[in-house]
Amino acid sequence: MEEQNTELYLFDIEGTTTPIEFVHKVLFPYSVQNFKPFFSETSAETNFAEELILASKNENEYTEEVSNSPESLTQFCKYLVSKDRKLGILKEIQGRIWKKGYESGELKSTIFSDVPLFLERIKRSGKRAAVYSSGSVEAQVLIYRYCEAGDLTVYFENYFDTAVGGKKEAASYTKIAEKLSLSPSSIVFFTDIKEEADAAFQAGVRPIIVSRPGNHPQAEHDYPVIQNFEKILS
Repeated sequence: MEEQNTELYLFDIEGTTTPIEFVHKVLFPYSVQNFKPFFSETSAETNFAEELILASKNENEYTEEVSNSPESLTQFCKYLVSKDRKLGILKEIQGRIWKKGYESGELKSTIFSDVPLFLERIKRSGKRAAVYSSGSVEAQVLIYRYCEAGDLTVYFENYFDTAVGGKKEAASYTKIAEKLSLSPSSIVFFTDIKEEADAAFQAGVRPIIVSRPGNHPQAEHDYPVIQNFEKILS
């Protein structure tokens, strides 16, 4: 499959280049297990406590009052993870925890086997690659630096997280195109979520749905669907 008009491939991570199972059964539990040690060691960093306490005001279902104690902050973060909240402060804390795990060798990320080969084809073709994920930029870099296939960060020129906006908002993709100095129509976005594809399409970006083992079924749509990257630029 040739992509003559494509200048940049934009990758989601979870369910696209990395199995959903790795994120939910390895990374999330690892952060949950290490929230309390993290807060005990970083108690002087009051901005974490302040931001979490502020965030708790918007969580009507969470009835406990959040304080700056490691125990209270830990319980609230566990709650946020259980609700799959995309809060920037939570992602920053998880990123710091994962960084320590990756650097110690406790964590090593799983990448689908066709991804490194596709990234190499992109590089050889003279095209570009970037990442857009709800996880923090730091967490994105860690996943690709400390993976079973080796350091893949050399293939990506940019990383974007929800600082540019939500992944289900068309304006986010417009901002990414502007930051990359590209026409939206020259960007292909790989995702496993229809609503993200809808937002990208509204911005003029060309979405492709990736259907990997373990991915959630999506509502009916007209976007191209692939099971892997083997036929792109092949």
